[in-house]
Amino acid sequence: MKPLKIAKWSAVVAGSLFVAAGFWTLSTVRINLNGSSSLADNAFVMWGWPRMLWHGAIIAATPPAAYADHFKGFYFTKEVKGLPGDEITHDTAGNVCLRGECFEIALRDGKPFAPALPEGVIPEGMVAAFGTSPDSLDSRYATVGLFSTESIVAIGVGTDLIPNWKELQAWADARSAQ
Repeated sequence: MKPLKIAKWSAVVAGSLFVAAGFWTLSTVRINLNGSSSLADNAFVMWGWPRMLWHGAIIAATPPAAYADHFKGFYFTKEVKGLPGDEITHDTAGNVCLRGECFEIALRDGKPFAPALPEGVIPEGMVAAFGTSPDSLDSRYATVGLFSTESIVAIGVGTDLIPNWKELQAWADARSAQ
């Protein structure tokens, strides 16, 4: 094959891949700003497809039934710590433990904020996902429980390449005051 023909077909293939990647990005990728202190990153690069889960993935899921009315229009954004087959245990303090990591239960007036997630093995179609603070509404509490994979709308990773939403708000306020 002639070098010019190889270059032409290489350009066609590269261009097609670029266009396909662009369509995928526009149709499924989103940036979620972190509106709380339950996770360390300022923002999350999330995608709706493919939905392959791994330990450490960040998920955006519809709120559990107990909190659906209070968080209407928002997603719970948490880090996956437990996948199907992982065992949930409790330590001597009653904290929820998975894969050697324990998640502290928040106390109010010396009592647990809410009942802890029961011990057992995570079943197929479910994941345990957590924030970083004891008062994070996450899988450590039975009222939230495990997240169904059906409730997950996006999966992604954290990034600090985007400023914190409070910095963005301050910038926007300063611009509107001019």
